[in-house]
Amino acid sequence: MVDSSTWDADWQFYAVVETTARGGHLLATFGPRPSALDALELAVRSVNHTAYSLLEQGIAGSPVQDPRLVEQCPITSFTIRRRSTSTSELDQRWMLTGGKRPGRGRR
Repeated sequence: MVDSSTWDADWQFYAVVETTARGGHLLATFGPRPSALDALELAVRSVNHTAYSLLEQGIAGSPVQDPRLVEQCPITSFTIRRRSTSTSELDQRWMLTGGKRPGRGRR
């Protein structure tokens, strides 16, 4: 459970996770998180795991793909997005992306 007293009052942050496996797919959205740093930390930790494993751990999120892809495909990239708490609209001027470098595995 996240302590909402530390949240930025104007924004909610989300980690949108994707995979390059099987042609590439958006897998899930996790959040809201209290800050961009919290969303980024979750996203970086999620790379090489599956969205299903994060959901199993109780991390708040919503799968946006077929359950088999969510369960089987590793997360390889992510985007951090923010939404206004007053309008619920995405901030189209702000996002952060990252992920696993192609051809590089765990060491």
